[in-house]
Amino acid sequence: MSLARAGVVAIASLLVGQWSLAAGGGAMPSGPSVSNFEPREVPPEEKAKNSYNAGIKSIKKAKDYEADAAKASTPEKKAKAMEKAGKAYNKALEQFTDAASNKPDMVEAWNYIGFANRHLGAYAESLEAYDHALSLNPKYFEAVEYRGEAYLGLNRIDDAKTAYMDLFRDARPLSDQLLVAMQQWVADRRLDGKGLDAAQIDAFELWLGERATVARQTASLGSGDAVRTWK
Repeated sequence: MSLARAGVVAIASLLVGQWSLAAGGGAMPSGPSVSNFEPREVPPEEKAKNSYNAGIKSIKKAKDYEADAAKASTPEKKAKAMEKAGKAYNKALEQFTDAASNKPDMVEAWNYIGFANRHLGAYAESLEAYDHALSLNPKYFEAVEYRGEAYLGLNRIDDAKTAYMDLFRDARPLSDQLLVAMQQWVADRRLDGKGLDAAQIDAFELWLGERATVARQTASLGSGDAVRTWK
């Protein structure tokens, strides 16, 4: 063996011996012990943001399932799609509630707590959430529109009218959205009055026709600031 190679072998042997001693005669020493690792504590605001974003994804899934239900070829398929939509809305409700618990002043989370409850048919709980969102920010007009739709679900026609007029003054694009929801409500109540008589529905439909005319005549005056994401 050459002197050079003998020197390399000797150095390698020395290093292996040192590693063996450091490890108690066993394998090479490893990194820091896992048992000493402490996970980073996630701040409440970050938890709120994560839960809110997860809730938005669940809402999207619910809307996709509703779209599937609308084009379902059989009643069974429609029922299955709506069941999935309900589960997605329930999941979203949990996620938005978690967001609000970690950041109580998160108006967007309260708004979507109302949104999820409304789509689950829990109109009273929905109104409570919208009211709370608007107590945090009275100019959060998306909550005003959503609340207007919740009023419709409870047949609170006068409150729905007030919501529309407020939006017509302050957030025209959202008033147009609520008008469409109101027109659909009339069509639905023609099939099932849910406690309302025909005269009440007729009177509301007449009012809607008048408002629709005014909206068309003043369309160029509407503001483009307010934006709707979901229905």
